[in-house]
Amino acid sequence: MTLIDSRAAALRSALARTVGQPLRFFPLVLAAAAVIAAALLGAIGAWRLQPLEAPSWAYPQALVLAAGAEGEVDLAALGLALRKVANVSAANFVGRDAALADLAQRPGLASLGLRELRPNPLPDAFVVRFAVDAGPEAVEAAVAQLRKVHDVESVQFQPEAYRRTWALARLARRLMLLGAVVLAAAVVIGLSALAAFRLRPDPDEIRLLDMLGAEPAAVRRPYIYGGALSLLLAAALAVWITAGVAAGLDPLVADLALQFGLHWAAEAIPGWYAIAFCTAAALLGAALASVAVRVAIRGIRTSDRSP
Repeated sequence: MTLIDSRAAALRSALARTVGQPLRFFPLVLAAAAVIAAALLGAIGAWRLQPLEAPSWAYPQALVLAAGAEGEVDLAALGLALRKVANVSAANFVGRDAALADLAQRPGLASLGLRELRPNPLPDAFVVRFAVDAGPEAVEAAVAQLRKVHDVESVQFQPEAYRRTWALARLARRLMLLGAVVLAAAVVIGLSALAAFRLRPDPDEIRLLDMLGAEPAAVRRPYIYGGALSLLLAAALAVWITAGVAAGLDPLVADLALQFGLHWAAEAIPGWYAIAFCTAAALLGAALASVAVRVAIRGIRTSDRSP
């Protein structure tokens, strides 16, 4: 038998073991593809969110009203003093004229003629932003320090609202971590179920081939082809599912990201990524099958030699 005939026979055997048993093979492939697709969707979402930066609303903020500071020099010194407080990441100046102009443009206030107010009754202020990872206790301690800074009239901060936001953020992070763990476990279980069906060698067949003097490569080849075919089909189906789901959800997720001030990359993943992913899956299936058959052959030979 020529090398081509040997490989063709191995391919026919692999097809008979996989596609030739559709009621056992395809449900496992579909299950593995579903969990792989879920993992791919999570990876694509994480990729499109890069660079992952916290939106402005995620930072706790306080409004600091200035009293005694007059002129650019005093206001600049006050801003520097505010930025030196622990857990303060930024202190942006909001002049009284700019604040009055903003109020005058708001719906319902435009007709009141706020621009004509003389003198301007609003004080100069600073919008102080705290570190996004600062807990409620740290932020409240920083607010207490801000109130002690010279030329600060008052500090407006809502601790109850931030405590609720902080608790929800911690819950969301833990749920995301739990979801990632569950998804990873589902991928492992799905691939293991597929591998258990396809990559488990038949001891009787291997023992018979070994007794007939078949070369180890010829014994392994049908299993290697079958392992590559199994994971290739699962990966290709997962890519198809991912593309369909992503096409339907992408406009909705992009709009949701815009509403929450999150970065979202609209460009699609290049097509060669899918080819590379399917190729890697086929190579992984072939490698796993090769290892499984080598271990099986070694175990059979060892058991046959033992008394």
